Amino acid sequence: MEISENFRRWRQEFSDYGGDLIDFYVEACDNVPAWLDSNHENIRGFRDELAGHIRDSSVGPFPSETQWTTDEYLRNLWFDVFGAEPPQDDPYPVPRERWGRHRMTTYMRDIPYRHPERVRPEALTWLEARGVTIEDLAAYREPGAEVEYSRPEPPGFRDRLAELTAAGKRSGPAEGDRVAEARADLLDAKQSYLETGHTEQAAAVDKILADREPRDE
Repeated sequence: MEISENFRRWRQEFSDYGGDLIDFYVEACDNVPAWLDSNHENIRGFRDELAGHIRDSSVGPFPSETQWTTDEYLRNLWFDVFGAEPPQDDPYPVPRERWGRHRMTTYMRDIPYRHPERVRPEALTWLEARGVTIEDLAAYREPGAEVEYSRPEPPGFRDRLAELTAAGKRSGPAEGDRVAEARADLLDAKQSYLETGHTEQAAAVDKILADREPRDE
């Protein structure tokens, strides 16, 4: 599937640029129900195309990511923008109970879970629509919590990519052009954690690295 200008425009709308524009991202997510009602700027077209790209892995891997981790990022975006119901024909849907308690997204990241009285009404509406509670957000941050930094790349995923490419549904490699550099950075971070006695963080880096490995054997 080709990436349309409409998709590019909406991806820019739903971008926090590394956290620098998180308030604009959150506000855009809050506006989605009204935008869908009026099909503002063809947001329904963006919704349909995003579902297709998740299904076909047709947004090429981000520079420091694998195709799998890029697809997982798009699943997080779908959850933030369009809700807990997975996109149609998603071959690897995220179980609903994972969101919030085990799997964090950009929208949920800065919700003041320690002070529920400070949570905006719009955020409460957003959480309720997705079946996520303040208690879920608190549990995510408990020491030793089962945090899902990423899911493991599933067995057969690379074979699926090859089939999709052969069918003309996607193009490009399975890795970004800086994925090796990103892996080296993670290994450096792990070593730093070990040297400073932060064993839990070092173990988390190990999990991230393991989850990125191909599993077609």
